[in-house]
Amino acid sequence: MPHQGQTGVYFSSDGYRLLGTLFLARGDAPKPTAVILHGIPGIEKNYDLALALRDGGWNSLIFHYRGSWGSEGRYFLRTIPDDVRAALDDLSTGRYPQVDPHRLVLVGHSLGGWAAVLAAAGDPRVRAVAVCGAVTDPRTLPFTAADAAAEFTPWLHGLTPDGFQAQWEALDVAFIPVEQVGRLAPRPLFVLHGRADEVVPVAQAEALHARAGELREFVIHPEANHSFTWHRPWLRDQIIGWIERLGLDSAIGGN
Repeated sequence: MPHQGQTGVYFSSDGYRLLGTLFLARGDAPKPTAVILHGIPGIEKNYDLALALRDGGWNSLIFHYRGSWGSEGRYFLRTIPDDVRAALDDLSTGRYPQVDPHRLVLVGHSLGGWAAVLAAAGDPRVRAVAVCGAVTDPRTLPFTAADAAAEFTPWLHGLTPDGFQAQWEALDVAFIPVEQVGRLAPRPLFVLHGRADEVVPVAQAEALHARAGELREFVIHPEANHSFTWHRPWLRDQIIGWIERLGLDSAIGGN
C-alpha cells in the first residue's frame, strides 16, 4: 500500500519515548532526509519547512526532545544532542524504507541550531547542517530565571525557571557550538539569521561563521525576527536552495 506522505513516529532515547512526525516525499524509493530541530520551548516547529521539503522530493522528521510536547522524560539541556542522535539512530535502522540513511542532514532553529552543531560534530552520519537564528555561544547570551518563566518553562516538563538558569550557566565547552563547529569540516554548514532577531543577536551567527570550515555559507535577512515570522517564504527558499546545492538528490552510490 502506498504511503500517505506522513506518519507518526516514536523512538527511544536513553529509555524515554520521543514523539514526532515523519514527512515522506512521493514514492517508495529511498530519499534524502532532513531532521528539523525546533528551539526552546518549540512553539515554532517549522512544519512549513517540512512540507516544502516534501514537495521538493525530500523526507523530513520533526520530533520533540524529552520533556517537551508529549515526549517522555525531564527536559534537560545536556541531553538534547543525545536525543538528536537517537533520532538519527531511528532513521538509520531500515525501519523506514523511504529513508536513505546515507543522506541525512540537520536543520535547526534557535536552540535547535545549537543542538544541530553539537550533534553533528561527532556524528559522521550527518552530511550537512543548516542553522537559523541559532544559539552558538551560551556564554555570551545570558538568560535569567525570569526569562525562562516567561518564555520557556511553562511548556516543558520537569524544568523550573531557576533550574533552567542553572543548566544554562553550567554549559561547558563541549556544549558551546562555536568551540565545536570546526569538527563539522569538511561538511557543509549554512548559517541564516535575521538582523532584527530580538532573542538571539546576529553576533551569535557571525561568531559561528567565523569559526567554521571552508564549506560554509552565511546569509542575513535585514528585517527578519527570531522566528522569521513575516519572512517564512524567504526562509523556505533559502533552505530549499541550499538543499539543492548539496547535490544529495541522487543515491549515495551515484555521488
